[in-house]
Amino acid sequence: MTSGRDCMFCPTTGALLKVDDLTGEATCPLSGWSRSLEDMNGYKVVSRTNMEEYRRRYDLEPLVKEVKREDAMLEQQGRARATVQETCPQCGAKEMSFYTRQLRSADEGQTIFIECMACTYKRQENS
Repeated sequence: MTSGRDCMFCPTTGALLKVDDLTGEATCPLSGWSRSLEDMNGYKVVSRTNMEEYRRRYDLEPLVKEVKREDAMLEQQGRARATVQETCPQCGAKEMSFYTRQLRSADEGQTIFIECMACTYKRQENS
């Protein structure tokens, strides 16, 4: 007797059977072997997976990676910044630094992060 999972595959090639409701058969696209859909009645197939399993199986990188706090701090320190002659609204310093990141979709402008070098006041603008 075959298990519920085995009934979905060709016993010759191991390929997934293609179900055709019009003919009432499940056919292997490689070998042509077929089985009546009536033979498959009563089978219940349950499959469970999670994202970690899926990524591992297909060797995928996550879209958003977790960053350790230490790594994030090192990244911020190494970020290239430019300066602009703008008065800080909090402490009155005459110069502020800024950097940009593409946070929204590619057809929209970048986000500009502006920070006071004296008091670390921060703000962001969308360009």
